[in-house]
Amino acid sequence: MHSKDKNHRIWSLARLAIVGLGLVSLNLATTSMIHSQPVVAQSSNRLAKTSGEIPVVKSAALGANMDVPWSKLVKIEDPFEGNYLGIFDRNYFWSNFVNNNARVEVISLWSRNSIRVLLAYSSRNCAYRSYYHTLLAAPECLVSHNTLKINNLYIKIGEQVFRLAGNNGTFKVSDELATALKNSPAKNVTIRLLSESGEAVDSQIGKGTVEGWKSVY
Repeated sequence: MHSKDKNHRIWSLARLAIVGLGLVSLNLATTSMIHSQPVVAQSSNRLAKTSGEIPVVKSAALGANMDVPWSKLVKIEDPFEGNYLGIFDRNYFWSNFVNNNARVEVISLWSRNSIRVLLAYSSRNCAYRSYYHTLLAAPECLVSHNTLKINNLYIKIGEQVFRLAGNNGTFKVSDELATALKNSPAKNVTIRLLSESGEAVDSQIGKGTVEGWKSVY
């Protein structure tokens, strides 16, 4: 009788131990699943944040009064050209241009397949008129805004000069040029624009844009 009770007790303890081990295994598996879920969620959020940090520009068209992030990597979502990465650059200065002291503005868009350039300038023609009721002569100025078509673009990287022939300010980027742009030292790069009417304008691409080329090319 005692032997039977003792065996029954031993069997009950063994069964409880087996059930306990099963519960421990289940808890461990559940804990592992719970801890793995936030890691996946955090990874997805990080990717979404990285994509969201790139500003979006809705058009690739260039204009003198553009409002875009300059010298920064942007995602272009153009309704005609599609979506791609690029960098807008702008440089302006005063120069004796087309027989006038003009404000010259060089705007460019750098993308993997093409470079787009716009040369705009504003000139002011002033005439002085004297008024009978005053001894002072007051100037009357007429401001005109114009653009020139650029057919040739020169880019100097180190001692190497790339000459690009294009159409209406758009130039294709070869693999050789893309490699040179990507490996260009982080400093200003000199470019020369040649219009279809023969005017030549030298300008600078800023250091920020040059650094951004590494993300485009």
